[in-house]
Amino acid sequence: MGAIREPGCARGQGGAIAAPAVIDGLQFDEVRTSTDLVRLRAFAAGNVQVTEYESDDREGPPAHTHLWDEVEYVIDGTAEFLIDGEWVRGGPGTVQLLPAGAAHSVRIPEGTARLLLVTIGAPYDGFARDLARVADQGGGGAEIVAAARRHGVELA
Repeated sequence: MGAIREPGCARGQGGAIAAPAVIDGLQFDEVRTSTDLVRLRAFAAGNVQVTEYESDDREGPPAHTHLWDEVEYVIDGTAEFLIDGEWVRGGPGTVQLLPAGAAHSVRIPEGTARLLLVTIGAPYDGFARDLARVADQGGGGAEIVAAARRHGVELA
C-alpha cells in the first residue's frame, strides 16, 4: 500500500487530466460575478476544471456556445436549463450534459441554487475571473460580451 499524502493541487501538462490529484475541499479560489458566488475548485490540473457555484439569477445569461464540453449537476435548489430552445427544470441530482458548441443557458427560477460545473477543454476559470472583474468594475453588457469573446464564448 502506498503512503498517504495530504491533498493538494497538482499542476501538469498533458491530456484532459494532467496528473493524479486529490484537491482538499478547503482549497479553492472564490470570485463573485454580478449574480453568482463561484468557487473554482480544480483549475490547474489539466483541461478538466471543477467549479461550484451558487446563484439566484432569474434570467440567466443569453443563450450562448463555447469551446468546451460541460457537465452541470444541481446540488441544491432548482435550476432551469435551456437546451434546443426549450427550458427544462431540474432539482437536486439533475445533470445537464453539453458538448462543445451546443447553444444553452441556465437560470434559477426561485430561491438560490448550488451547482457543480465540470468543464472539459478550454479553461473556464479565466472566463469566470474576467466576469468577476467586469462585475467589480461596474461593467455592463458590452464589457460582458467582450469578456466572453476573449474566452471563445459566443452568443447564440
